[in-house]
Amino acid sequence: LKARQGVFNGKRVEYFKGKSAINALLKENFGKLVTKGPPLTEREQAHAVMNDLGRHGFILHVDRGDSISGKGSPKVLQPNAVQEIKEDSYYMWIWEGSQLKLYVGAACLVATILAAVLFPLWPDSLRMGVWYLSVGVLGLLGVFFGIAAVRLVLYVISIIILPRGFWLFPNLFADCGVIESFAPFYGWDEPK
Repeated sequence: LKARQGVFNGKRVEYFKGKSAINALLKENFGKLVTKGPPLTEREQAHAVMNDLGRHGFILHVDRGDSISGKGSPKVLQPNAVQEIKEDSYYMWIWEGSQLKLYVGAACLVATILAAVLFPLWPDSLRMGVWYLSVGVLGLLGVFFGIAAVRLVLYVISIIILPRGFWLFPNLFADCGVIESFAPFYGWDEPK
C-alpha cells in the first residue's frame, strides 16, 4: 500500500487511495498474512473489510486539498461529510498504535532534565565522576580533530611531492563502524 504524507488539523498523517487499499487486500502477499478465515479473493470482500475499518475508527474518508508549500510538499486533508468507501476517494489512518514508547520517552526526558537541574545537590563523588567523563570525551574529540588535521596536512604535502595523494586512515570519515574507520592505516589515491 503506497502511503502518502498529508496534513490533517496541523498534524502530519499518512493517507492512501481507496483503490490501492482494495488492491493491496486482494494481493497474494496479504492472503499469506491472514490467519483466520480464507484469504480475500473478490473486490466485494475487500470493500467489506474497508467498511469495517472505517466503522471501527481505523480510517477516515478525507478530501485532499492543495499542497502546503508547492509541489512535493504534503497536501491538506479535510474530513468528508459522507463516510463511505469509494475506490477513487482518499482515506487516512487514524489509529497510531501503542503510545507506551512515547510515554516512557517523555518520562525519561523529564527525569533527565530534573537530574540536570538538581546537579548542585549531587554528591561530590558523582559530580567528580561527571567531570572526569566530560574531560575524557573532550580529550577524545580533541584527538579525533588532531588526527583529521594531521591527515589533511600529510595529504597536501604528498599531493605536492608525489604523483598520488597519501591518506592516513583513509576510512576515517567513511560510513562504517568505529573499528573499521581506523582499519587500513594508510592508503593512496586512485590513479587518474
